[in-house]
Amino acid sequence: MFKRTKVTDGTATGQGPDAENWDGKEVGFRKKSKVPGVMITQYIEKLPEGKSHPDFTRKPIALTIQEGKFAFFKAIVTGDPKPTVVWSRNNGDVSDPARYQSKYDPNSNEHTFEMPHVKPDQADTYKCFAKNEYGQAMVTVVLNVIEVGFKMTKAPQQQAEVANCNFKKVLKRRSKVVPKAEEPEKKEGEIDPKFWELLMSADKKDYERICAEFGVTDFRWMLKKLNEMKREREEEQAEFVKNLSDLKPIHINADGTASFELEFDLLDPSSSIYLYKDGEMIPYTKELGDKMKHCLRKVGRKYIFSMRDLMPEDAGFYQLDVEDVNMFSTDFKMVDFLVKIQEVKAMEREDAVFECVISAPLSKLMWFGKNMPLEQGDKYDIEVSEDKLIHRLVVKDCMVVDKGIYAACAGIKSCNAWLVVEADKGAPKGKKTARKTTRAGGSGTDLQKVAQEQQQILDKEREERKEKIKAAREAAAEAAAAEEPEKTADSGAGKDKGAAVKVERIDKTSVAATTTVAGDSGSGHSAGKASGGAKQDGSHADAGGGHSAGKASGGARKDGSIADAGGGHSAGKASGGAKQDGSHADAGGGHSAGKASGGAKQDGSPADAGGGHSAGKASGGAKQDGSHADAGGGHSAGKASGGAKQDGSHADAGGGHSAGKASGGAKQDGSHADAGGGHSAGKASGGAKQDGSHADAGGGHSAGKASGGAKQDGSHADAGGGHSAGKASGGAKQDGSHADAGGHSAGKASGGAKQDGSHADAGGHSAGKASGGAKQDGSLADAGGGHSAEEASGGARQDEPLADAGGEPGITSGLSDIHAIRGQPAELTVKMNTDCDGAWFKDGEPLKSGGGISITKDANIHKLTIHSCRDTDSGLLRFVSGDLSTEGRITVGDVPEFDEDDLHKFSKPVIVRVGQNAAFKMPFQPQESLTVSWFKDGTELKDGGGVKIVREPNHSRLLLRDCLRSDSGEIKIQLKNPFGAVEATSQLIVLDRPGPPEGPVETVETTSSVIEIKWNPPKDDGGSAVTNYIIERQERGHSLWTKLGDVSAEKTSFRDRNVTHGKKYSYRIYAENPQGLSDSLETADSIMAGIMILSGPPGKPKVVSTSKTCINLTWTPPEDDKGVPIIGYQVEKRKKDTNQWLALNAINEPIEDVNYAVKDVTEGAEYEFRVSAINESGAGDASPPSAMACAKNPNMRPCFKDPEDFLVVRAGNSVRVKISYEAEPPPHITWLKDDEPIAPWINVINTEGMSQLVIPSSKRSDSAIYTIKAKNSVGEAFFDVEVRVTDEPKCPGPVELEQTVYGKVAVSWVPSPDQELDDRLYYVVSQHDSNTRMWKTVADRLFANTYTAHNILPGIEYHFRVYAKNDMGLSDPSQSPTWGANSNRVPISSNGVSSMEISFERPPSILVPLKVHTPPKGYQLYMTCAVRGCPTPNVSWYLNNTCINSDKNYYITNSCGVCSMYILRVRENDGGEYRVVAVNSLGKAECSTKLTVRD
Repeated sequence: MFKRTKVTDGTATGQGPDAENWDGKEVGFRKKSKVPGVMITQYIEKLPEGKSHPDFTRKPIALTIQEGKFAFFKAIVTGDPKPTVVWSRNNGDVSDPARYQSKYDPNSNEHTFEMPHVKPDQADTYKCFAKNEYGQAMVTVVLNVIEVGFKMTKAPQQQAEVANCNFKKVLKRRSKVVPKAEEPEKKEGEIDPKFWELLMSADKKDYERICAEFGVTDFRWMLKKLNEMKREREEEQAEFVKNLSDLKPIHINADGTASFELEFDLLDPSSSIYLYKDGEMIPYTKELGDKMKHCLRKVGRKYIFSMRDLMPEDAGFYQLDVEDVNMFSTDFKMVDFLVKIQEVKAMEREDAVFECVISAPLSKLMWFGKNMPLEQGDKYDIEVSEDKLIHRLVVKDCMVVDKGIYAACAGIKSCNAWLVVEADKGAPKGKKTARKTTRAGGSGTDLQKVAQEQQQILDKEREERKEKIKAAREAAAEAAAAEEPEKTADSGAGKDKGAAVKVERIDKTSVAATTTVAGDSGSGHSAGKASGGAKQDGSHADAGGGHSAGKASGGARKDGSIADAGGGHSAGKASGGAKQDGSHADAGGGHSAGKASGGAKQDGSPADAGGGHSAGKASGGAKQDGSHADAGGGHSAGKASGGAKQDGSHADAGGGHSAGKASGGAKQDGSHADAGGGHSAGKASGGAKQDGSHADAGGGHSAGKASGGAKQDGSHADAGGGHSAGKASGGAKQDGSHADAGGHSAGKASGGAKQDGSHADAGGHSAGKASGGAKQDGSLADAGGGHSAEEASGGARQDEPLADAGGEPGITSGLSDIHAIRGQPAELTVKMNTDCDGAWFKDGEPLKSGGGISITKDANIHKLTIHSCRDTDSGLLRFVSGDLSTEGRITVGDVPEFDEDDLHKFSKPVIVRVGQNAAFKMPFQPQESLTVSWFKDGTELKDGGGVKIVREPNHSRLLLRDCLRSDSGEIKIQLKNPFGAVEATSQLIVLDRPGPPEGPVETVETTSSVIEIKWNPPKDDGGSAVTNYIIERQERGHSLWTKLGDVSAEKTSFRDRNVTHGKKYSYRIYAENPQGLSDSLETADSIMAGIMILSGPPGKPKVVSTSKTCINLTWTPPEDDKGVPIIGYQVEKRKKDTNQWLALNAINEPIEDVNYAVKDVTEGAEYEFRVSAINESGAGDASPPSAMACAKNPNMRPCFKDPEDFLVVRAGNSVRVKISYEAEPPPHITWLKDDEPIAPWINVINTEGMSQLVIPSSKRSDSAIYTIKAKNSVGEAFFDVEVRVTDEPKCPGPVELEQTVYGKVAVSWVPSPDQELDDRLYYVVSQHDSNTRMWKTVADRLFANTYTAHNILPGIEYHFRVYAKNDMGLSDPSQSPTWGANSNRVPISSNGVSSMEISFERPPSILVPLKVHTPPKGYQLYMTCAVRGCPTPNVSWYLNNTCINSDKNYYITNSCGVCSMYILRVRENDGGEYRVVAVNSLGKAECSTKLTVRD
């Protein structure tokens, strides 16, 4: 049951600020906090500087917790002065320190409100107040408590609600699906309620699958009923939510969690949401997702339920309710792998197939490759069979990079396997082979057969459900059609019409059945049924009460005699035998699964069989004379039987409680022989008599033996029932008196009726009552019970006095302090040395039997028994007998316990790497006198060194620092108090790199082309499985180790195919796991590839000649060729200061001559060489190395390599002249400036093969010709370099224009001031006219100061610019005056000829209009048109009526009336209408076009 918080208005007692501290100033200004949900009241309008009102930086979090757990709220407040924090609740008081505790931690500034052992009545809305003199902050938090079990105190209240028709409160927060523990016994064929709940939340496409799963075949009936139920459910849902949609059933995510989703809007945001699993409410959290297993979070309108740490027991039926209305139901199933995926070995470019079979249909598995999820696509095919049991993953076109581990996941179950891709060695090098059409892999088993067998199992289960449903419907139809009442069975099985059974179900808990018995039916100890048989003569038929689910009934008779059946204690059946003469047939009730039956007789005498208490069999002996044969009920697997008689006498056998055997002795005179029931493995037997006397044996409760002694005088012999290993025996009699055996266990024993009126008693089987039967002669037979291993004797008799032990009264065994477990029985015993009375007291108050306490006295032993200990039973107990007393204290408590979620979390192994710290934490409920201990592999851990143990009131932590591999093992925490101890275990796994593989390395095979080696796996895998082995090889005589490759962990051998015949190799093997590589296992000796006969070494090579590109060698053949012809030679070289010999030719390409020109040399490097002779076995031993030879030319005169003869440098910069040269021996270098020695501030840097002249900061005076001179013993060489140091020239002087001839203008200017300093300076002239409006260069490299411009037309304005230019660049220009129509003209005479005045002026006009353009995006575009007019019109470009003349994205020109517009890269926004407008003083002209940009 779930206890909801009641949200009410108003303030309860103790809520809010104290009343006595309240004054009017608390009424202030409302302020807004940065933390949502916090209400702040500020008492004054303006706060003093540095002061602040209270506020919450961390508010308490709403909590849903199980009853009995430790609940707490935490808050952090701020404010100056420091606020006072007070906690309260809406509907109750928080002043009880036993239930509410407020704490403050000054270090963390946390205020904690704790509720140990939280109760359902503590569910409420709590408030936290923080107050100082400037204001108050308040926040509310809700506590919900989940009740555990059924509370008897709630039953009357709920019954009253039912009586008042308040069904809503009673049924509130009840799932439609009843928990398994409360499910009523289903009628055969009844449809599971989960069927309808699933249908109402499922898509229509899933209806067929759900119906097939539950065995429903009538779809029309199902749809009709489903629509009715949906309408009712939608009406209920409309009261609380709206827009319910997007229902997604539960599924498992890639991160290992499971979740389901749905969307809806709550009409009332305060409505409560509940989660159920199989009808039982489960706690969840909204904010502390890492603390609880289940989480329900809200994202917008979407509600997502998720659970982590999935286990098989998480499978079940999940429901989400809002208040008492179900919103969504889904079924979470677990499947298993019947056939797992297997390792696949595929060739390159071949398809690989992984296959598996699961136990239940599943539409999709999650496939992973190298820890990455895989989806259907070009690389992978995911296939599912029609029955959805066979799943395949096809890796298409396998390459070497595809190798790795692949996994299939179905819920929390998964399997994985390796994909090994082998390279195709037959493929040509450098070319890609064609894709293969074959598939590699598969499971290796007949998957279709396995799937068919599983499908048959599923179909069979489905058909069984269908048959049950069909049979139930047919039975219901027949029952409705039947009109006749049920007939009484001819066998006469009596119905107990007086028995009335009333069962009430209140809040998921079944109340015990109340049985009212009419007649003499025994009371039922469990749910069994007891009834008396029906008779025709009015006599009585009794049936003993069944202790378990067994059924006891009396047989029907024709003569009215009695048929009794003893109550069955277990599932056994007891029945009376059928008779034809009206005689008596009794069958005792079977206490267990045994069967008790009466024997058949021919003379009407009774045959009784006692009830079997266990699986044993009790039967009465056969008689021929009408005598009585009884068999007592066997309590265990033992056998009880009555002896055979010939005279009509009585032979009884008592019921055996254990594996013992009880039998009656054989008689010849009609006397009676009884054997009492044995409670344990002991044997009970009656003594043999010849005179008709009676011999009884009491029932032994333990392994002891009980037997009746023989008497000659008719005296009384009793045998008490032994509760322990003691021995009890009863005497035999001759006068028909009674011998009783008492039983002290929980059963009830009563004496049977005899023919002579005497009473025969049977010992009780339990702690119940044993009494003697009544006799005709007035004698009484009692049964005394022995409670311990001592002998109990001295029963009450008529012929002997009571046997007592005399002496002074005294206490031989007194009381001591004990601890009792709550709900368990406790017993206190006081033993006196004499039989005397005494009294019991608790905390000074006298005690009496009753109310769960029993006070008994057995001779000199006094006992106080508490049947079920409670907290109120704790106290000081005292026993008083006369002047003697003893006392002891009893304390009632509980054994420590762990929360199931915490225990599950703790049980998960902690996995760390070597050197890391391992931490364990175990929460528990705070208790007094609780001792916490930590153990590792059974050894207790102590705080100190690398072990840190922290003990808090509600948890304990263990920290192991710097873990080693040897620290792996079992970690156990033990909680111990005086009432007991509880333990929880976990595992610590310390991961490390594995140990080295186990040696020695074995040589499996060695040939001229292959060496195969073998090794054993490492003893220690480092805590994680070895993934592969890495093999390295070293050739003898070499120091370099080469990696050959790796093999999978399952393979511990390697074949080296790249070996040379006769060579010796050493190998070393590493094991690798995810933590790294192990140390290596190395071969003890080198391994030779095959057996070879190699030639001896040739003579030492000699260097014939050297150059910078070639070294010529010669050598002599070997003196000993070992009798094998020499094919050729192999030459190797080694560079100075290295250890590696490099072969200059391959063995299969031998050098046939005894000389060789080595061309693979580096100039200036030194080498030595050695030669090996090659025969058919390979290369033999190498010759001694030659002398070092340097790759260099012989002596030569100096020469310069590609020098530059001219260099220009800006004044102020550094000058660097680099000259490379060749010479042998190295020459002497000299630099000159204009054939004179250089100045001392000029630096010269000489290195091998190069000389450099450096002037740090140059000046114009450093301009000169520099000469380098190189001289050695062979000769000398010279080279000149001209260095010019200059700067940008100054601009020329003023420019003058003069026209002497028509059409020509002379341009002159004053020289630049730098002309005299720089002989490389020249001039550049640019011209501009009003027609083109562009500057163009008309003269370049002018060394004079004049220039004549041609084609100067009248009516056009001209401008000129003159630049000075040298090696550093151009100077600023000198501008000329404007040359136009009215300036500087030379008058031309007309020679008397008159001419008419002609005007060329005209308005603008468009000669060639714009064209339509549709360029692609990103392409360039030219757009042109032709315009004319006089005066020259001004042309403007427009895009969508916006002028773009000044837009830098468009390059616009106008040359002689041809107007052009250029776009470098067309954009989307360049599209639109373009318009050209030409305007002069006489008019305007325009044209337009459209530009469309294509994608």
